Amino acid sequence: MIRMVVTDMDGTLLDKKAEVSEKNLEAIRRLVENHIEFVIASGRDYQGVYSIIGRYGLKCEAILGNGSQYVDSQGKLLMSCYLKKTLVKEIVKIFMDAGIPHMIFATDGFYTGDSPDAVRDAFIYRSGIRFGREKEDFGDSGKYAYLPCNQLKKVEDFDEFLRRDMEIMKVEAFVRSPEEAYRVAGAKERLKDIEGISYLSSFDDNVEVTDQEAQKGYILDKVIRLKGISREEVAVVGDGMNDLSMFQIFPVSFAPSNAQETIKGLAREIVAGNEEDGFAEAADRVLSMNF
Repeated sequence: MIRMVVTDMDGTLLDKKAEVSEKNLEAIRRLVENHIEFVIASGRDYQGVYSIIGRYGLKCEAILGNGSQYVDSQGKLLMSCYLKKTLVKEIVKIFMDAGIPHMIFATDGFYTGDSPDAVRDAFIYRSGIRFGREKEDFGDSGKYAYLPCNQLKKVEDFDEFLRRDMEIMKVEAFVRSPEEAYRVAGAKERLKDIEGISYLSSFDDNVEVTDQEAQKGYILDKVIRLKGISREEVAVVGDGMNDLSMFQIFPVSFAPSNAQETIKGLAREIVAGNEEDGFAEAADRVLSMNF
């Protein structure tokens, strides 16, 4: 009996326009109507998740920052696992030495040691190449206005910054185009020498750094114990390497056909791609397992 369905957003629940299709939305409603809890698991921050699902009137618990936070349906923090501040300067230095734009996700906002405008421009350029997003959609009234790249603040003094009353969820870095992916590969070689962190890439041109325990599967495993739910009562859906820990821990798993090969190799079942309502197909499989 499945009591909870946990899904990634980008590349899984969302289509390439960052929207939830009508079929996927209806599938969520069917899960809830059948007393199956629906949970989001994303690398995004709170605003990045709820600015999307809020359009559809959805309220649910969520894993944020790849496992650095778990919040309830009202956004209240239930569990956290933050990056050690003593490591942040070393991580950022690796990216700055390699000329890789970066964004620091903190509990009080978004920061960078680089020029905020330059990082924003690089993010928008990469989004156009990687996802086909239009530059105008990042404007003040655009559909991507909420993204962290539009809210970056410059860190002038890292020692002062790290003394502030806030926590660091993750550091995300990326290059402008796939041709520069070698820069990320080089940075990851240096990240190997830092103890206490985890780093994952959705593509070869980006990397996200968190605490070593801040992974989706790890925090989810802790939360379900508090809820009295077993691993066998949870179904997970995801497509990328930041979903890896969920697929390693939870035996009931579904991967859309567009998922990375490692994830598909671990999945219990492969469903349709995210552009073909694969989440809805996974939800139907879960419901059929329960009845």
